[in-house]
Amino acid sequence: MPMRMLFGAVTLFAAACGSAPVPAPEQAVEQFMWDYTKAWNQHDSATIARDFYRTGPTVEEQTASLERGFETLRGQGYKESAIHEVKACMTGPDEAWAGMKYSRLKANGEPLPPKDRASSYTLTKFADGWRITGVGGAAADQPLACPAA
Repeated sequence: MPMRMLFGAVTLFAAACGSAPVPAPEQAVEQFMWDYTKAWNQHDSATIARDFYRTGPTVEEQTASLERGFETLRGQGYKESAIHEVKACMTGPDEAWAGMKYSRLKANGEPLPPKDRASSYTLTKFADGWRITGVGGAAADQPLACPAA
């Protein structure tokens, strides 16, 4: 059977069974980071602390810390972040790394200096899903690259 026909048969079989393809773990982490950015752009400290971060002693303390950070950013005219790139890779069975390139924008669309920014994130998969367990800097002028094994 030619390869094209075999692929078609497998695709039809999967469709008939009603099964959706399972995303690769890296894709799940990337989607998690896009969802995190959506909450970030809403300045939703409580949701970020509850659903995305696992960095503070308690959700309440993390929420308060995030809100202080947003207050400082809003004082500089910050409105939202424009994401330019997200890259994720698995670093262990339940651990991942993500890198993000972005700009922080004012309400008028002008970027807060510096225009180009990058951050790196350490993620761990818990029983309730992926959580950011560490945030660090990254070089905005360098390609996002998974950490060396």
